[in-house]
Amino acid sequence: MKHTEFQLVFTKDIVEYSGRDITPVYYSRGRTITVDEATFDELLKGGTIIRYTREGYIQFNKYEIENEVQTVSVTVDTGLRKLGQRNK
Repeated sequence: MKHTEFQLVFTKDIVEYSGRDITPVYYSRGRTITVDEATFDELLKGGTIIRYTREGYIQFNKYEIENEVQTVSVTVDTGLRKLGQRNK
């Protein structure tokens, strides 16, 4: 099974919206996060990603992320091995 992860680097501060008068920075500029392929595809289509936090939510789109995105492909192989025990 092959799994691809995408490392996004923010070019702007991402603030948290909580309905209060203050909007704290949740992800600061230059911060790297890792997302799955479905999230990356949504960004490619021009969609906005919304993630819920304890206090509210954050949102970001492809214009708040560096254009070049580093990818990491992970291959998971499963198998079976024996210890060589004799049946008693």
